[in-house]
Amino acid sequence: MTATDHGSTPTTAERVISFDLDGTLINGPFARVLTDLSEELARRHQADGVKREIIRRHERLLGTDLLAAYDWQSIVSDYLDELGLVAPFDLLERLDQYAVEGATTILHDGTADLLGALRSAGWRVLVLTNGWRRYQEPVLRRSGLLAAIDGIVTSDDVGEAKPAESIFAAARAGATDYVHVGDRIDHDVIGGNAAGARTVLLRPDIPADPAELPAYLARLATAQGVPNPDPSLASPDLVTSSLSDLVDRLTHPSPADLSELSSPLGQLSSDNSAPGAR
Repeated sequence: MTATDHGSTPTTAERVISFDLDGTLINGPFARVLTDLSEELARRHQADGVKREIIRRHERLLGTDLLAAYDWQSIVSDYLDELGLVAPFDLLERLDQYAVEGATTILHDGTADLLGALRSAGWRVLVLTNGWRRYQEPVLRRSGLLAAIDGIVTSDDVGEAKPAESIFAAARAGATDYVHVGDRIDHDVIGGNAAGARTVLLRPDIPADPAELPAYLARLATAQGVPNPDPSLASPDLVTSSLSDLVDRLTHPSPADLSELSSPLGQLSSDNSAPGAR
């Protein structure tokens, strides 16, 4: 399966860049939906700790079935069935309500314009997310970011979640140059590198001092469940806290300057973009 233009005709391009969504471009409002659910069930039925148990089940599935871990409706429904309860509202309707109200936090100033600059420079811009389409597309639409990208690839589209190679292949769709950007070592960097992408770790807490990066990355990998990762797969080509910095590097008009797209951990240059280069 290839990436689609918001669910329409598959498209290929010479240069593709995919972005993880939650934690990379936005913080979505779904946590507020779960808070509402928990509070209403506690008030109506004295059912305490509903959100905590739903999150626990999600986290357990992260270790056994990544695809199912993002099927929030099934997780909620199965748990409430065990309690003999039904949800007091539709999860998707409440999510859309919050999205309409502007509850989505866009993490970088000028994100839509920056994504537009990539597209103007010839990059096909995608969102590549483990979140299911039914939850992610409405949030993108209401935040104004859906119009700023070329398409979405979700785990339920492909049938596998990051870090599986198939989901990156669906985004890449045969492009000669492929960059993936995310906030996780386990899903985004390791998965992207294994799939032959050039990878960017984009997080707001990146230390300013390059000397602190190795220890920072080791702590992050441990926190994300990969305490002893393969260095050849766990090292991103670029580490940055700034979407603007990344876009400036990728849209620089000089090929010579593009080859300098680097961090202390490596270079984001075009010579390692082919599948199997890692």
